[in-house]
Amino acid sequence: MSRKELLSLQDKIFAELDRRTKQERDEAIRKIRSIADEVGLSLDELVSSQKGKAKSKAQVKYRDPNNPENTWAGRGRKPRWLEQALEQGKKLEDFAV
Repeated sequence: MSRKELLSLQDKIFAELDRRTKQERDEAIRKIRSIADEVGLSLDELVSSQKGKAKSKAQVKYRDPNNPENTWAGRGRKPRWLEQALEQGKKLEDFAV
């Protein structure tokens, strides 16, 4: 296949993927509405029941003594300020809250 033919095929593939994604989304919405109707809930009730249930923040375990706003809960990647301090020879325990 030529480059032009491959690009044309790529466009067709993306268009079909978009069409199928929309179709699957529409079907999911129909199913959700059907289930909500079966149990007597409106979509507004379903949506509002999830509001206000934000994840709680993890407790701070490490704090930068030079800048108390710099904190880390010990989850995920270490922040840059902590990495730099550790590279300078400081210990993680030095920053424990």
